[in-house]
Amino acid sequence: MLIFKLAIRNLLRHTRKTLLLGMLIMLGSAILFFVNAVFESTNRGLESSFVRSLTGDAVIGANIGIIHGLFGNEIPIVSRFETIPAIPGYSSMVDVFSSIEHVSEWTPIVSAVAFVEVDGRRTPAVLFGVDYNTYFSVCSEIIIEKGDISSLRNGGVFLNRRIASMIEERIDRSLEIGDDLQLSMFSDGSFRIVRGFLAGIHSYVGTTQVLDRIVLTDPDSVRRIANYTMGDVLISNGKPEQSSDDFFDISDLFLFGEDVTAQEEGGFTLESIEKLLSEITDEGRTVVMPNAAAWSFVLFRTDGSQRALLNSLRREARDQGWDVRILNWRQAAGLSAQTVFALQYLFYAGMVFIMIGAILVIMNALVISVLERSAEIGTMRGIGAGKAFIRKLFITESMLLTVIASFLGVVLGIIICLIVSAKGIVIKNDLFINLFGGNVIEPTITLFGVFINIIMAFVIASLAWIYPVSVAMHINPVSVMGKE
Repeated sequence: MLIFKLAIRNLLRHTRKTLLLGMLIMLGSAILFFVNAVFESTNRGLESSFVRSLTGDAVIGANIGIIHGLFGNEIPIVSRFETIPAIPGYSSMVDVFSSIEHVSEWTPIVSAVAFVEVDGRRTPAVLFGVDYNTYFSVCSEIIIEKGDISSLRNGGVFLNRRIASMIEERIDRSLEIGDDLQLSMFSDGSFRIVRGFLAGIHSYVGTTQVLDRIVLTDPDSVRRIANYTMGDVLISNGKPEQSSDDFFDISDLFLFGEDVTAQEEGGFTLESIEKLLSEITDEGRTVVMPNAAAWSFVLFRTDGSQRALLNSLRREARDQGWDVRILNWRQAAGLSAQTVFALQYLFYAGMVFIMIGAILVIMNALVISVLERSAEIGTMRGIGAGKAFIRKLFITESMLLTVIASFLGVVLGIIICLIVSAKGIVIKNDLFINLFGGNVIEPTITLFGVFINIIMAFVIASLAWIYPVSVAMHINPVSVMGKE
């Protein structure tokens, strides 16, 4: 009790220094609280955006050698895109999905990275072939701005608002429902093209570069692009028959090299080739039949814990012998989303350096304070106060100052957060939009943030007092009292 009273008296006696140190701790605490509130809002915003608009709570994909999310490995190699493999044995899994514990809803998708072409202008995009009956229940925060989602079943394409705006700027006209467009992809030595039509435009509650790349269409179109096919189909008497040949490769044209003398007026023209490719004769070859059982991923939603859902999926996959990978929402979102979290970690690393700077500044101020109080310390030592008493006195003073300043810092931080949340800070830079999970900064105040803020303030204060207390312990009472 005596130490506590002396600590309060010393803080009040040295008002100027107490206010200076208190202001430093309070401002540092307020800034730290605000930054944590912003990142808490960012993490919640990103999770909400991705889980409810893109990935669901968990994802099942094929188990291959490379780690890939919904966008594949996302590394184009010399003007081609890597094909995302289909889930093996999907047909046998379907009946089990709904009975898995903690699964509330699920939907399959086919994913491929390709080009969208309108009026000769190509734009890279991520194609999602979706089951419109279930996809919009799992990804419930997708906003349909224009069009009917049922058009997805017959070749319709829903463009993201951002991509649609880019295309309109390039072609210098507005897009209309029913406009012809073309989907294309070059991979594995083949250039595959699928024609479709604009069925609508969609957008997302949160906007990031990851979400702004997505184009929705029917599964069969993406299966043809991704080469999820069963082989060529022969037409015999108007009925399709499965061919034993593999998918046609352009290199097959050069298997046999023989010189042939062309007859007059017997050459091909562009019009004749297009007509030949578009027509289906009684004994001709038509397009490749897509494998309707091929899907790239299955997205799952849960009403409970994401961790519990992931554990249930892993347990079911192990018991059923499924050769699949179970991804959480961050892994499924791919490298682009994980880069955002990496940038956040860099910001946190920067905050560590700021904390170190704050410790050095406070330490320097406390050392000066100790040196100025050397006569007082020497007198206390001279009348019998031991080193333990002096140490406890200084630590008590620092803790009192830290508690009060940190509390005021939290109050100031809450006020700043409320002001910013009320007005909102609009950002336009794409990097910061990705970093903060949207174009408006709205800090989120939590009890956990308050607790972490006070704990970090205690750590800073405790570390800052180590060296000043050591200096106080080395003051020689005899020499100090002699000088006085």
